[in-house]
Amino acid sequence: MINFHFFYFSTYLLIILISFVVSFIIFYNMTRKDGHDRIDILYIFIINILGFVIGSKIFYLIDVLKVITVSNFLNSGYSFIGGVVGSSLLVYMYCKKYGLNFTNLETYFIIIYPLIYSISKLACFTNGCCNCIVPNFPLQLVESALMFMLFVYLYKTYKNNQKYFFIGKFLILFGLIRFIIDYFRCKRNILLLNLTLSQLICVVFIAIGLVILIKLMKKK
Repeated sequence: MINFHFFYFSTYLLIILISFVVSFIIFYNMTRKDGHDRIDILYIFIINILGFVIGSKIFYLIDVLKVITVSNFLNSGYSFIGGVVGSSLLVYMYCKKYGLNFTNLETYFIIIYPLIYSISKLACFTNGCCNCIVPNFPLQLVESALMFMLFVYLYKTYKNNQKYFFIGKFLILFGLIRFIIDYFRCKRNILLLNLTLSQLICVVFIAIGLVILIKLMKKK
């Protein structure tokens, strides 16, 4: 007999792997055009994945109010927003250590984050997690479509001389989409003010994005 649990888990991991492979190809092409070294690109992307895994698992455990132990960490799920935070922190530390331009590199990650999210949500759909409060409504596919549209928009509108504006725009748009989507999920682990941990982080994202855009407009 087919072990359906193993089948769904394998499919889930395969889709996650595809999301990182596809995003790496796009990331590589963009950074190579900007003159970055091949080895630096590879190392930075590996650091990004490591930060993503660590951040997403830690934030998941905080979200479900579990103690962060080795056992819980290895058996926990993933929080995409935690992954973004973890990725950004480790990439920043790597850039700081080796004298690389973090802002420049982070703008490229900002473009591929929604793409990773979009493809990964297909894994959630096949796995049957992150379901909607409306029975049989494919919320995961809606999330996937919205994030893919955000990826296309960011990819098409990226300008090398507007990095801070670009970062601010991403924080606001990504934060808004994720904040609203969270209200439609079956399982919401309320942390504060009827908001989940992910929603609270989205509020921070939006606030930072607005501050960046306001400061840029004042300069102009």
